[in-house]
Amino acid sequence: MKKLILLIAILYSTSFSAQSNNIVDQKFYVNGKCDMCQDRIENILDINGVKLAEWDIKTKICRVVYRKDKISENQIHQLLAEGGHDTKKVRASDKAYNNLHHCCKYDRE
Repeated sequence: MKKLILLIAILYSTSFSAQSNNIVDQKFYVNGKCDMCQDRIENILDINGVKLAEWDIKTKICRVVYRKDKISENQIHQLLAEGGHDTKKVRASDKAYNNLHHCCKYDRE
């Protein structure tokens, strides 16, 4: 019985450790301007594999907590660009940017 409990404890700790190694907590710049941008950015990232997405209007910094075995950082940047928001890694297409509401049109670099 003691061996069974020990085996279960080892398996549990191994699986927990493997899962926690897949969690990434990252911050990066996402261009935007207003509350509508904040809603859009956070909604874009409301997908499988992303545990948390918070975008700060003042700093333009987005904090994303995600599982790297489900989604990559590059995929996150690409999704934001497809929604019209430039990041340091991926620039939104002109079409995606032009589809933003007029109050959301930030100054592009």
